[in-house]
Amino acid sequence: MKAALYVHLPFCVKKCEYCDFVSYAGKLGKADEYIDAVLNEAKTRKAEYGLTSLTSAYFGGGTPSLLSASQFTRLTEGLCSLFRPEEGAEITVEVNPGAVCREFLAACKAAKVNRVSLGVQAYQEKLLRLLGRIHTFEDAERTVELIGEAGIENVSCDAMFALPGQTVGELLETLGALAELNIKHISCYSLILEENTPLYRKVAEGRLSLPDEETCREMQLKAVGFLQDRGFERYEISNYALKGFESKHNTAYWTGGDYLGLGCAAHSYMKGERFSNPPLDEYLSGKNKTDVQTVDAQGRLEETVLLQTRLTRGIELSAFQRAFGSANLRQLLRNAAKYPDYTEVSGDCLRLNTEGLMVQNALVLELLSGLSA
Repeated sequence: MKAALYVHLPFCVKKCEYCDFVSYAGKLGKADEYIDAVLNEAKTRKAEYGLTSLTSAYFGGGTPSLLSASQFTRLTEGLCSLFRPEEGAEITVEVNPGAVCREFLAACKAAKVNRVSLGVQAYQEKLLRLLGRIHTFEDAERTVELIGEAGIENVSCDAMFALPGQTVGELLETLGALAELNIKHISCYSLILEENTPLYRKVAEGRLSLPDEETCREMQLKAVGFLQDRGFERYEISNYALKGFESKHNTAYWTGGDYLGLGCAAHSYMKGERFSNPPLDEYLSGKNKTDVQTVDAQGRLEETVLLQTRLTRGIELSAFQRAFGSANLRQLLRNAAKYPDYTEVSGDCLRLNTEGLMVQNALVLELLSGLSA
């Protein structure tokens, strides 16, 4: 069996103001114990599923680059002894600007890492401070240079919009600065306020205010054209790439492929089962694979529509028909025909247009009406 692999490395220097991910500041001293736990979990999942090869791998966090070069090497060598990456497999590591060194990047290159995802978020220092980021844009520029010097050419950068006090011009300034770097991919996504974060409390208390709905809409629409003019084609709601540099790993999620998540709080979808892992201390005590759920045919149908309409290429109709039958295909097309301003059928694909992608969550509920597996 083959699958995509995600490895969660939850260590960070400081929790950002908006962050609701499972990550921990001040616990890097547990890294060696954590790596042991990840490798033990990997052995268990290999025996359970017969997983032998990887279509892609993604090391996320947290801040994976806080590991030492030797720790990262031990982790990757241990995983590769269990799972063989396919020829040309995309292997990504997340890093934060200013939080990576030459030795770590050399270890990445030796481990056949061929893609780095860099959490930049904004160009303006005031917005970086508001988010609780501890880097500057100059740190991001230097980090991109270091990655290139290490021989890793495929770099992706994150940018956020709908930030408190952010203007359309500031978002375009951020995207313009990123586009001038030697990068291949940009993720541009909206801030989502999570209740248990400092940023949420500041907005709730009236100390900060978010841009209004119309400004957020303008940000997203202008980002599409701005990036397209610079060669970054939109292939998913929040993701843009130069031709040939779309994220293979994330596309596996959106197209319903099997993926194995290792580490605390990691999520998996393997052979029709969804499951997740507990927080750090429980994970280190040996607990994993909790909250197991079997995804039935109705669940697969709903997830197919939900996830594949995020992609600008849309739903492949012939594949949908094979999986869920002609009656469901006809109903799906009838539902889509009710919304000609948001959907289009071209060849073998049903896709949402730019306006449709703006309201994708609401539109999915309409597209699923009357569909039953």
